[in-house]
Amino acid sequence: MKKIFIVLLTSILAISLFVSPMLAAENTSPELSNGVLLYTFKNNVFSYKFQVEYKDADGNLPRYMFVFLNGSRREMIKADITDNNPKDGILYILLMGEDELFNLAPKAKEWEIEYWFRTNDGKGPVITKISKLFSLDTESMGLTTSNSGGGGSQGSSSSGCGCGK
Repeated sequence: MKKIFIVLLTSILAISLFVSPMLAAENTSPELSNGVLLYTFKNNVFSYKFQVEYKDADGNLPRYMFVFLNGSRREMIKADITDNNPKDGILYILLMGEDELFNLAPKAKEWEIEYWFRTNDGKGPVITKISKLFSLDTESMGLTTSNSGGGGSQGSSSSGCGCGK
């Protein structure tokens, strides 16, 4: 009876050693896309919004979502608190006032800033490339984008200020 128990225990241990890495290898890393720093201007005051979209084919929610602004980490929140479907994408945002941004990144006044996004689905971290771009938040300002180059009547999807590098 003791030999059967030892053989059974050894078999379970051997199976778990081979199956665990295979199950871990099946995880698909989440994707962070459309990361941007948006700005608005109203009543002579700038306001800023960092946003990024989180997608995970496995359906894993992120353990955290951060934006790193010139090395300073800030936690982001869901734009829609009820959105819990990472398979079709969840938008995360961080709203920031002019004073807070300039305190963290004094050169932002000259449109010089570096930021990137980081998350973890519980299986490992995912980090975006460093970005230095600003983009006008036309939606929140109630503006529409159009082709101002006179090349046609089709709307243009880009709304960047061309600031940054």
